[in-house]
Amino acid sequence: MSKNKNRQMEKNSNPKIQEDIKKLVLARIMAASDDLRIAIGSTEYTKTEMIENVKAGNEVGKEIMEIQMEYLRDMASGAIYQSSS
Repeated sequence: MSKNKNRQMEKNSNPKIQEDIKKLVLARIMAASDDLRIAIGSTEYTKTEMIENVKAGNEVGKEIMEIQMEYLRDMASGAIYQSSS
């Protein structure tokens, strides 16, 4: 995700929506397996680190929230299920 897209998410969402997104993302991460990992750039984050970053609302946390929301949007639209052939 580009920093521009991240800034757009911040500008387009009111604080209540941002808090709801944070709660949703935290619930999804907490429900995942303890061996969950995500790589952002060249850095890998554990489940615990993801939770800490999302709670802190720092750049990594915002990136994780946007990744999760993009996944949910794609799943809801059916884009995830479309074949690439």
